Amino acid sequence: MLFSLPQLAPVFLTSAFASPLISRDTQCRGISGPFLGGSFPDPSLINLNSTWYAFGTHNGKDVQMGSSPKLESGWNKTGAPRLDMEAAMWSGEDKPGKGWSVWAPDVYKRCSDGKFVMYFSARDKETIGTKRAQHCIGAAISDSIGGIYHPINDFVQCNRTSAGVIDPAWFKDTDNRQYVVYKTEIPHNYLEIREVTSSSSSSSSSAANEGISWASHAYKLLKAHSQGFNDGGNIEAPYIFKRGNVYFLAYSTHFTGDGTYDVQYATAEHVLGPYTRVKEPLVTTTMEFGCRLVGPGGASFERESGGVEDVVRMAFHGLTEEMDINKRVVYTATVRVEGKRLVIEKD
Repeated sequence: MLFSLPQLAPVFLTSAFASPLISRDTQCRGISGPFLGGSFPDPSLINLNSTWYAFGTHNGKDVQMGSSPKLESGWNKTGAPRLDMEAAMWSGEDKPGKGWSVWAPDVYKRCSDGKFVMYFSARDKETIGTKRAQHCIGAAISDSIGGIYHPINDFVQCNRTSAGVIDPAWFKDTDNRQYVVYKTEIPHNYLEIREVTSSSSSSSSSAANEGISWASHAYKLLKAHSQGFNDGGNIEAPYIFKRGNVYFLAYSTHFTGDGTYDVQYATAEHVLGPYTRVKEPLVTTTMEFGCRLVGPGGASFERESGGVEDVVRMAFHGLTEEMDINKRVVYTATVRVEGKRLVIEKD
């Protein structure tokens, strides 16, 4: 996401991280990138017909998309517009012409009819001009992966008892039930999940509603600072995937604008939990991979077509040497699944 906490003063890194970030597409013992320069935060992955696509936060008015035949190289941005926010009746611009504060898109292809659904968060029109302007989660649909995506105005999730909801991500379980996991903002500061309609029925009405109708109430998964962890006041960017009988809930903690940001994960035996947090982060500010990596987070995971069960592909954003929250770039990696443990492959 773009901003979920007040913008804090940057954390100045020690001299061990004084050298500049790599500035070209490369691979540093398992971490590839940076890609999609300028700024491409909150990347979500989808693999379609042997091509990788990434969707990310853009300028508040729209989302952006990149594509590549390989996860590890060759990424290019493609043109906009992608999302028709003028048609989102529940959202509004903070100021005319300034956009709807659109954040963190996530896209999947429906089984029922081959259409594409995009989940995103944007400004809640009802809260504009108040002391607590917030975000809601919406959905949009398109006939093609590149859009244009048209918002579904009766699919909205808000939480006006908090500062809103952000960072939606789709998950399909092995029983074909589908869910959206997301973050509820401060003061609650927890991750939630809610079921959406699936393609279990062959009826035309069921196909038309797949992924764009809520099918349950919300369930709480994890709260910031739970299980003895220090999350720096923030937990966000959830993403669920399953390998074998284990559900993995990945998420980021701390502040996305400095070197404290990271990717952590928890595991469970049921999609609704309870989730047990893993002590060691999956990736954090480090020189471990042979190149400087600062503030990694906002990760998504997608298996490569024809891949194997013990491997999952990952994309995340990181800061450039300027330590500017408006200049976050994309990195990719291959993650090995070892039971309930995740390890980034270094070769």
